Amino acid sequence: MDPRNLGAMQPTRLSASRSFMAKMIREKWKIEKEVFELDARGNGQLRYAITTPEGSLTFVAFLQEPHNKNRTGRIIGTSWDMVGALLDGVATAEQVRATREEIPRLYEGRATSNTLVWFRSNQSLRIFRDARAALAEGRQPDAKELHRVGYLMRNTGLDGNGTFGTMPFRAIPDGHPLEVSYHAQMLSAYLMRELSVDVVEELARLDSPDTAVKFDRDVKRLLGVGNGSALGLAMLFYNRPVLVNSYISAYLDVLDHILNDPSSSTAERLAVLESHLSRTIRYRSFLNTSYRFFTSNMEIVADLRRIRAKVRAGMRGDITTTCGRTVLGEIHREIENQVSKEALHSFGALVIELDPDYCDDVVQSRLAFDEQLDMPPQTTLQEVREMAAGAFRWARDLPLNDEENRDRVWYQSRAAEEPRSGPREEVPDAHELIQSYPDQVRELIAAIDEVDCTSTATVGALIAKRPDLEYIARLVVALADMPYATAHVDPHDTDFVPVWVIRFVNSFIHGLDRTEDHMGRDVRGIIFEGAPYRDEIGDADASTWWWSYSKPETRLAQAPGAQNPAATYAASGDHSAAGAGQSPQLGTAVLTPTESPISPPSDHATTTINCKYREMRLMAGRAYQALNLPNGSWHGAREFFITALVADLRAASTFGELLIRDIASENGRAITWQAPSFGMRDDILAIDNHRQSLLVTGHVLVNLLGANANTLGRSFVIDNAEADEVLPGLRLELKRYGVDLHIEQTAAGIVGTVRLSREPQQLEREYRSAMNDFFVNGQTIGAETFWKIYYRGNAGLDVDTPISRQHTGGTVLDVIRPGERITKQFTSEELHLLTDPDELDNRNIAEFTAFN
Repeated sequence: MDPRNLGAMQPTRLSASRSFMAKMIREKWKIEKEVFELDARGNGQLRYAITTPEGSLTFVAFLQEPHNKNRTGRIIGTSWDMVGALLDGVATAEQVRATREEIPRLYEGRATSNTLVWFRSNQSLRIFRDARAALAEGRQPDAKELHRVGYLMRNTGLDGNGTFGTMPFRAIPDGHPLEVSYHAQMLSAYLMRELSVDVVEELARLDSPDTAVKFDRDVKRLLGVGNGSALGLAMLFYNRPVLVNSYISAYLDVLDHILNDPSSSTAERLAVLESHLSRTIRYRSFLNTSYRFFTSNMEIVADLRRIRAKVRAGMRGDITTTCGRTVLGEIHREIENQVSKEALHSFGALVIELDPDYCDDVVQSRLAFDEQLDMPPQTTLQEVREMAAGAFRWARDLPLNDEENRDRVWYQSRAAEEPRSGPREEVPDAHELIQSYPDQVRELIAAIDEVDCTSTATVGALIAKRPDLEYIARLVVALADMPYATAHVDPHDTDFVPVWVIRFVNSFIHGLDRTEDHMGRDVRGIIFEGAPYRDEIGDADASTWWWSYSKPETRLAQAPGAQNPAATYAASGDHSAAGAGQSPQLGTAVLTPTESPISPPSDHATTTINCKYREMRLMAGRAYQALNLPNGSWHGAREFFITALVADLRAASTFGELLIRDIASENGRAITWQAPSFGMRDDILAIDNHRQSLLVTGHVLVNLLGANANTLGRSFVIDNAEADEVLPGLRLELKRYGVDLHIEQTAAGIVGTVRLSREPQQLEREYRSAMNDFFVNGQTIGAETFWKIYYRGNAGLDVDTPISRQHTGGTVLDVIRPGERITKQFTSEELHLLTDPDELDNRNIAEFTAFN
């Protein structure tokens, strides 16, 4: 779990894009273009119908000509050349209409109930223009330049799994064509690629109907979909440890199975592997990607040649095996410390193609997983300490940098919720979003060591006293059997290189290739490079379309009568398909980030909203940070709020009112939070809630009451508490751990009993059933309540400032104004040397919209 090794891990058949393509090819999906309306500027709509053995899907896209305002690959951008949605089933006219109206509103928009993904993309202006011009003139675009860039359009957002009201992943039933994690997003990205080719070809035809040609098959095979990812994926890596562990453990298990399977080491199988290696060597030999933090292509090629020589020796029977290993196992052992990590993992990706059916079965069985993190309050501190000395021993033993060089903070801005990271001194009020594993594991162990008789003392009792340790204790307990859950590194070290974990997610999990790093915190890559197009799916090979390069034939001749479409366009007095449009927006792109307000509007488009788990979890997390809950405690608070919402919908409206009351609308400041105090009084657990709502202390009470429950029943009283419709949620959350809660009165203090159930599994089933219903179906609450939580919760995001705008990905030149101070984490030379070409083109948009 060294971060450098994680960054070297390569796409495999388990990765989302490749496992999706394998399924689509295996099942011979059919994709048909149903609607295609486009004018010469690029305004219009397109719809694909997808037919699979398990059901139908619809891809709808709405296109517009490039505009200059807020055009950027960053999340703060609001100008997109294409937006659309992937809908479950055959879309109705009403669903298409609603989608078209809602997507431009994005954060304030709501998807239809059958929406799987909302997506956005922009043209790569220079290559898009050049390809359009070439096709209109009757010739193929420059293949070398197409291969260098690799895409016509670049994905700028794939939002699903409950975001903006989309279908949660849990709501996708077994047997659905997109039941595997990320497959809905991958289908959307795949069809972005189809769309980019269809759109360029149609625009070329509109420019010059008599001379335009389509892409040659081998030319368009060079194209994929561009993708840029920055600090948001680092946050995803740290906040989704179960997902990380699941993908790595599945890969290692598949690799181990094949390396130890004698049938994979026959001469015939080794010949197949040699062919895969030769194809990969050729592919990498033609790559022009310039890596900074990663191994160069030429070094990887040299290492792969070395590996291929050993495979050829194995084919001749010249590999001597030891310790019962197979030939493949022996080769893998020999090369493990002889080649670069990238080459080793590339070899692993090729090896698992020797048993594709086994690999595909693992995708179906292992890559749908429950990411809830359980921490039974009655777990003893001795058990917790032993767990911390296991999977988290690295955090205790890791040598740390000097304190002044451990001041990195990870946070989100109110400008479009953009993930950012920078020196704490530059954003002193930012709320931390990534735990300091080394610090908190050591604090947890130190707190345990201060407790007498750890064999009987419980983690719930400790967390009730130290709420700031709740999340790290939960991670230690829940991830005890997941050795691959997180990187063994300090994410707050100023010398930590974020692209190591960003590339891991982008490449190994999502399946991107050519993942180029920028400034150590931004990764640009390509999805579906070389993939079969929709008319080739039926005859494609899922094991050979990737890492494959064939140089297209050069065709220089121009078709008879061809004209330069730019000149034709300029000479025409009609600059739109209908002849009534205005001239395109030209000039330098302007980027003006919009800061999310913290006060809700008075009017709402609907009276109710069906809220989904993921979006409510995000909203609640920000709200609890705004309410000043300790770092390490707000995670448990947001999970408890979800349970309270499931148990009694009135908890949502009460929470909305609490946020409006306790967080100032002027500056987002909140009152001071205080942990409940407690002690034993006449054998009764007496709790003082300090006149606070159970909505802000319920997660602490779950640990406290759960730790004190016994088989006979423990009486308790909670004084100075506002129940706020939370008691049903408290009861349901305790069922999660087999604890029965009985409330006797609420008039003068909350009086009740907690008892360890004789049938804990039954109580846990009741909890799981209620939560699963919410995960699948969501909950319908009043729109006013939803937007109160959403907007006031934005106070938990950091105020957008000139310096914080620089705490982002690979290019920040689009927000720096003349004379502004530059963040201390970069030098001005770095900023100018490592600028993204797409961003340069965006700032000179006039050059590329001459005939759009």
